[in-house]
Amino acid sequence: MEFVPSLFFWQLMVTALTILCLVSVIIGFNSTEKSFSLYALYTFFLLFYFILISPYDFKWRDQLYATPYKALRWYSQVIYNCSYFLFFLYFLDVKKHLNTFYRFIVKVVFILFLVGTLAFIYSILFKNPGFFDFFYIYIFVPILFFFAIYALIKSFGLPGKLKYFFITGGSVFICFAMIALFFPIMGWQIFGVEAFVMFYIAIFIEQFVFAIGLAYKVKTINQKMLNKSLENQQIEERQNELLEVKLKEKENELLAITAKAEKEKISRLRSTFEDQIHHLHLAALQNQMNPHFIFNALNSIKVFLIDNEKEKAIYYLNKFSKLIRNILESSRGESITLDEEIKILKLYVNIENIRFEDDIKFSIENPENLNLASINLPPMILQPFIENAIWHGLMLKKGEKQIRITFFESADNIFMKIRDNGIGRQKSQKKGGKRFFQKKSVGLQLISERLKYFNQKKDLSYSFEIIDLKDDFDKPLGTEIEFSFQT
Repeated sequence: MEFVPSLFFWQLMVTALTILCLVSVIIGFNSTEKSFSLYALYTFFLLFYFILISPYDFKWRDQLYATPYKALRWYSQVIYNCSYFLFFLYFLDVKKHLNTFYRFIVKVVFILFLVGTLAFIYSILFKNPGFFDFFYIYIFVPILFFFAIYALIKSFGLPGKLKYFFITGGSVFICFAMIALFFPIMGWQIFGVEAFVMFYIAIFIEQFVFAIGLAYKVKTINQKMLNKSLENQQIEERQNELLEVKLKEKENELLAITAKAEKEKISRLRSTFEDQIHHLHLAALQNQMNPHFIFNALNSIKVFLIDNEKEKAIYYLNKFSKLIRNILESSRGESITLDEEIKILKLYVNIENIRFEDDIKFSIENPENLNLASINLPPMILQPFIENAIWHGLMLKKGEKQIRITFFESADNIFMKIRDNGIGRQKSQKKGGKRFFQKKSVGLQLISERLKYFNQKKDLSYSFEIIDLKDDFDKPLGTEIEFSFQT
C-alpha cells in the first residue's frame, strides 16, 4: 500500500494522544498535582479535534458538517488552546512565582473562551458557520499567537528547568501550527510536504516534550518528598517504605489499566482493519485516475486560449466546472449509482464534443427501461473507457464518429455495452507506439483493481470485457466494452 504521510501521522497522533490522555487522567485522579488533570483536559479536546478531521469517512461527521454545527471543528480548538494555557499555569507553578502574571493569564483565557463561545453560539443560531471560521482564523488565532509569544517570553523569568520543556514544546508548536494554518491560505509549500503534516509533526514533538517534562516534574516532586523525609531521621524508613509500596501499587495498577486499554483497542482495530484497508485502496486508486482526466480537460481549455477562441474557452470552462463539481460530489463516497455515472458521462462527452464541433454522435439506449439507480459502482469507473474511445479510436477516424451505450437485462444481471466505431485497439496501438500501450495497460489495471476491491467490500461480482469488433474480412469496426452488474 502507498505510504500516505498525513494518514500515518494522524494515526500516530491519535494513538499517542489516547495513551497520554488516559495516563494523565489516571495520574491526576490519584494525585493532587493539577497539571496532570489539566494536561488530560488539553489532550482530550485535542484528540476530539483530531477525530473531527479524521481522513476516514464517518457518516455522523458528514451529517454534522452539513449543519450549522460545522464550526465545532474550530470551536474544539478554542477549548483545547484555553486548556493549554491553564495547563501552562500549573505545570510551571506560575501562581507561586508570578502571581500578577498568573491573574492576567486567567483573565485573558476566560475572555478568549467567552468570546469564542459566544461566536460559536452566534454561528449556530444564525446558521452561519463561515462566520466562526473567519473569527477563528483572522481574530482568535492572531490574538492567541501574540498571547502565546508573550507567555513564552515571560516563562524565561521563572526559576527551575521545567520552563525549558514548555518553551521548547510551545515554540515548535507555534511555528509549525502557523505554517499549517496559513501556508495553505497563501498557497505555499515546504519541500513539497503538505502543510497539515507539519501540524501533525508539531503536535507530536510538543506532546513528546511535555510528556518528558511531566515525567521530570514527577521526578522533582518525588525528590522533594524524599528530601523532606530525610529531615526527620526518626520516620525516614517508615515513609520510604510506605512511599515505595504505594508507588509500586500505582505503577502495577497503571500498567494493568494501560495493558487492558491497549488490548481492547487492538481488538477493535482488528475488527475494522480489513474494511479500512479496502476503503483506502479504493480511494488511492481513484485519486490516481482523477488527476489524469482533469489534466486533459484543462489542456483542452488551453488549446482554445492559444487559438484565441475566448468564447469557446469560457463556454468550455463553464461546462468543465459543472463536471468537476459533479465529480467532487460523487467522489465524497466510495460509490455512486449507475444513473449518476451516466449523467457525468453525458456531460463529459458534451465537453469533448465542443472540441470536435459536435462531430461525435453519442447515444444511450435503455429499451427495457431498467432502473439504473439500483446499481452502485465506484465513481468515475466508466469515464476512462469513453475517454479512450474518443482519443484513441474516434479522433483518428475519418467520417462518422459514434459512441453508443446500450442496457439490457439477462439472467438477473444488468448488462451495459459501450460501443464505438473507431479504428480499433490494434491500429490505435500501432499509431500510439509502445509508450501508449504501456500507459493504456496501467489505466485498465487501475480500473480492474478498483472493481476488484469494490467487489470484495460489497460482496459483488461486477466484471467487464473488452471486445474488438471486426467484419467478415477481419477489418476493424471499433471496440466494445461489456459490463456485467449483479442485481
